[in-house]
Amino acid sequence: MRVVLYIVCAAVAVALLGGALPAGATPAAAGQAQVEPRVLDEIAAQGETTFWVNLREKADLAPAHAMTDRDARGEYVFDQLNDVADSSQARIRAFLEDRGVRHQPFWIVNTVEVTAGLDVLEAVAAFPEVAEIEADRVYSIPDPDPVETTDERVLATEWGLNAIRAPEVWSTFGVRGEGIVVGSIDSGVRYTHGAVAMQYRGRNTDGTFDHNYNWHDPSNICGSPSLAPCDNNDHGTHTMGTMVGDDGGANQVGVAPGTTWMTAKGCETSSCSRPALLSSAQFMLAPTDLSNLNPDPTKRPHIVNNSWGGNNGADTWYQASVQAWVASGIFPSFSNGNAGPACGTVGAPASYPESFGVGGFAENGTIYGNSSRGPSPVGGAGIKPQVTAP
Repeated sequence: MRVVLYIVCAAVAVALLGGALPAGATPAAAGQAQVEPRVLDEIAAQGETTFWVNLREKADLAPAHAMTDRDARGEYVFDQLNDVADSSQARIRAFLEDRGVRHQPFWIVNTVEVTAGLDVLEAVAAFPEVAEIEADRVYSIPDPDPVETTDERVLATEWGLNAIRAPEVWSTFGVRGEGIVVGSIDSGVRYTHGAVAMQYRGRNTDGTFDHNYNWHDPSNICGSPSLAPCDNNDHGTHTMGTMVGDDGGANQVGVAPGTTWMTAKGCETSSCSRPALLSSAQFMLAPTDLSNLNPDPTKRPHIVNNSWGGNNGADTWYQASVQAWVASGIFPSFSNGNAGPACGTVGAPASYPESFGVGGFAENGTIYGNSSRGPSPVGGAGIKPQVTAP
């Protein structure tokens, strides 16, 4: 358990996001669904925009928490989420398909992304199964923030590992994370990098690679089709190195070099779109092959590291994804954000009660100046972050 905690602590802190209209339906202005004013403003200015149709029905995942068989638990959560999405979205999908409207349904959150104008917005908002319609948003990963270091020598273990006493865990318990799979939603990972190549779950014993179920690139940034991991920002490689990095030499940078890893490119560059982040959340719960087919919840990771987020801690759009992970037995770790030092600056999704928020401290032991502070504005979340790490 302590090894898992160390993985989470160090990894995140370095990052410092056709049917007809229903009978009796009324227009959006007087209908059941709430429409965010920003959606109307964007349509008025552009003629059409991308918006999110959030449905009322939610899957009951409570029984999963009592399941002791991990494979059965993951499959139960996956099945429940898909069944609810398929049934409750059916009429809306048919309506959009009949009219040739560009849209993308999701199941980890019961929502549909739609790009259209006012006529479609009003029609969709009138469906009684629709709870609300939200504007599209983009989230971010932080730019690197170089800091002064007091010791430029190459050490057997980096100062951050020593600060959280990771080497003591290795020697006392004889484990370095073996048997744990950690997933990341980030800018990707350079899987051939010497510090992380050996720990990649897609690496075969003969040195070849199988990226099925280990790599997901929903925006096809690394190719179309995207067949192998890349990192066009270096941020994801950096955070993965902090989790598992060990090049087999004297310089050790990873908290748990015995773990294996997989990754989803939820961030196209230094920004992360909603569709990519939701698609990545689904991939973590039920990894797919390189054709985005044949989802298999039994291949989900034990931990998902997220070093992205938004500055609005009250933004709960990703909360259902985190709740689904937790129900399936995945530990959700999130960077607390880089909007400090003022209080109440924790970002989302770290601000959720279900999320394990991680802040940062510097080499001299003081809190990193920009590390976001709590409390969380989300009810029941309490103190944020739960822990700080290098």
